[in-house]
Amino acid sequence: MADERGGEGKGMKLAVTAAPDAGPMAPILLRGEFAGIVSEAAGIGYDAIEIHVPDIWEFDADNLFHLCKAAGIAVSALVSGQLFVRKGLSLSDDDPAIAAKAAEGLELFVDAAAKLECGVIVGWVRGRIGSRDREAIMAKQAAALREIDARGRERNVPIYLEAINRYEADSLTTAGETVDFIRKNGFASTYVHLDTFHMNIEEFSPAKAIRQCGPLLAYMHVAENTRYYPGHDRLDFGEVFAALREIGYNGFVSVECLPLPGGSEAARRAREFLTCRHVC
Repeated sequence: MADERGGEGKGMKLAVTAAPDAGPMAPILLRGEFAGIVSEAAGIGYDAIEIHVPDIWEFDADNLFHLCKAAGIAVSALVSGQLFVRKGLSLSDDDPAIAAKAAEGLELFVDAAAKLECGVIVGWVRGRIGSRDREAIMAKQAAALREIDARGRERNVPIYLEAINRYEADSLTTAGETVDFIRKNGFASTYVHLDTFHMNIEEFSPAKAIRQCGPLLAYMHVAENTRYYPGHDRLDFGEVFAALREIGYNGFVSVECLPLPGGSEAARRAREFLTCRHVC
């Protein structure tokens, strides 16, 4: 994955978040049946869709693959967050059966991603540490993710480990922490996933954080400091994209923002802003 991204940062591709259904203020823009989502994303001009999968045990990757192929659009990533949100599963759970079920779900994500030729985002499903022994829980997460990393390597599926802000997660909240975790554990197919909304909270300098990741950065979410669509507020996207070009980033840039003033409208405005100024 890192070698494939080499170059001068001129090959960045735009993706948009999508799901069959989601909460009214979830940062997911396109919703409904996959056929409609694929058609709308392609019509707006996106290169890919990022799918927030509600139930991986019922997910039909083959159907989505054929829909995307017909529309000439890719899947940038499958998001595993609903394993935690809807199923209550995490790799850190004290109940071995629940932790094992979370790992099983991630294995299915990797298998589905292999069919769709995309990556898997791992964030909330890591679980929270809380008042428990931090070193022990991080070791537990690492052991489980080592198995997922190996499965990803076997199936040529990159794993995108998301740095999430302190109000939503209590580990791997910064780029530096995430880079160190990946290097410490010797993962072969696991990379850093950054999000400008989370970075605005956690990083002193988003550009410095991007440079700190270097070739380990393999996936980007973009949204404003308020989590509105890019171009709505004050975040310095010029600085962000200059740093991405500096490290030769050629991966996906996915719009994950609030569906305001509406999901489709936010998707259109984000693409117009990003293609006019930063991604071309």
